[in-house]
Amino acid sequence: MGRSVSFGKVVSAAVIFAVSAHGIVGASERTNGDPRTYTVKLQIDKPYCVLHFMETLRTRGYYGPTLCERYQKSKYSRDEALAKLVQQYAGVKIAYEYHFDGYPKHRYMAKDRTTSDIFFALSVRTASLEEFKQMTVGIIPFDDHRRRFEILAAVEPIYDELVWDPYYAQARARLKGLQEYAETVKLGQKLRPIVRFLNSSWSPEVPVIVSFSIVPGAKIKLVPPPVGNVIRAGLLTESEDYSWYIGLIVHEFAHKAFAEQPLKGHQQIDQWLAESQSPHRGMVNLMFDEVLGGAIGHKVREDLLGQAQEFTYNQPVIKAFDEAIYPLVVSYLAAGKSIDRVFVNECLALYEKTFPNALREYRSLFQAYYLLTDVEGGGEQKLPQVIRQNIAPPMMYEVGSGIAEDNLKALLAYDFTKVIVITKDHEKALAYLRRKIDALGRFDGLDAGAEWVLSCHDAAGNPYVMVNIQSVAAFEEVTKRLKAAERIDPQNAILPMGH
Repeated sequence: MGRSVSFGKVVSAAVIFAVSAHGIVGASERTNGDPRTYTVKLQIDKPYCVLHFMETLRTRGYYGPTLCERYQKSKYSRDEALAKLVQQYAGVKIAYEYHFDGYPKHRYMAKDRTTSDIFFALSVRTASLEEFKQMTVGIIPFDDHRRRFEILAAVEPIYDELVWDPYYAQARARLKGLQEYAETVKLGQKLRPIVRFLNSSWSPEVPVIVSFSIVPGAKIKLVPPPVGNVIRAGLLTESEDYSWYIGLIVHEFAHKAFAEQPLKGHQQIDQWLAESQSPHRGMVNLMFDEVLGGAIGHKVREDLLGQAQEFTYNQPVIKAFDEAIYPLVVSYLAAGKSIDRVFVNECLALYEKTFPNALREYRSLFQAYYLLTDVEGGGEQKLPQVIRQNIAPPMMYEVGSGIAEDNLKALLAYDFTKVIVITKDHEKALAYLRRKIDALGRFDGLDAGAEWVLSCHDAAGNPYVMVNIQSVAAFEEVTKRLKAAERIDPQNAILPMGH
């Protein structure tokens, strides 16, 4: 049994390139001493590229699907030695968590850190794996550190053959073009009003470092979150859409700038949301950072292109909310205003207007959920995949495997939708859960031998979705039926699964 979290006036400027045997070490924009202009360094760093390559293989392409496809089509996809190295790499722990006190619960980027963040941040400040190795001594136990870098050293020649040697020259040309474009549009000056709007403490004295991994192709789906003052992204060898990159950089900068506002700023926003008493305050709080970054990046790109652009989020709920708050964000940026209570309350009103049925609509309810199930042995992780495929891609979810006390406590403490999936020992499980969960106690005569879904809210308005099925395989049909039903019917809380 266990629990897992799956979760922008013309200023003279010049391009500076410092080139070594390992590639472009740095490219930055000169500010001519203007203290209001942010320095943006665009870089290709070999240690980060190798590290990102291994993370791509370890996660099977989560943050690097395009690069992963390149690997899968190569001879190395059948290389047993490389597969063993990836397995060993995944077995070396480098992520030890630590947290900053006092931050609101859902300000993850502001309060949560891991030692792996330090590795990524330092990988862009070194020119070789050996230098990277020496700079990171002491962050994790020596033996784990040694094994980690032995693996990276063994993989580097493979990365060179597959990506670095055939594509570095193209990537270098793309980087030069992007840097020249960034200087032309005065990227460093565009960040100042964003910092003001977000009440951020990120000062121009702290440079913005953008480190690119080389991606053979023309499309990127996801980028890892910023760490420290480092933005990580893929540099596409087949794309010259530099306005897209500037929008991406600004988007990611906005995320980190929002996280780096003073602690009191985070607490104030959290207080305004709590005082609103809106039933949507939890979801708006969860989405706040993402939609702000999306709207800001979108605004900068539209300015660069001089015309309206379609919002391109793959996540439909975030996309819709981003579109809704976009005019509000634009108005605050234009007026030089910072986030205030009025802005927060207007965001709440826009969310309710955009999603009038959010408290009952399954698409909204499955944006953030805790899933408690009796499915174990790894099979429990397949349930969120089915939900994603048939109902909606979530922003956040957690899984508790095993109908046990600790998992039940986690379920009851969760701020969003509480999902329960029972596949065996039905009578015992139902009796236990009805004793422990007040929202279920009012439903008498639940047929343990039948297949059904019970959807309801407790007295505080917290949503529950309980699934009673005779096998895990039946969960696919359950999600399809919920999608077809669209929302909870308060008059018919139980949806039978019989044909």
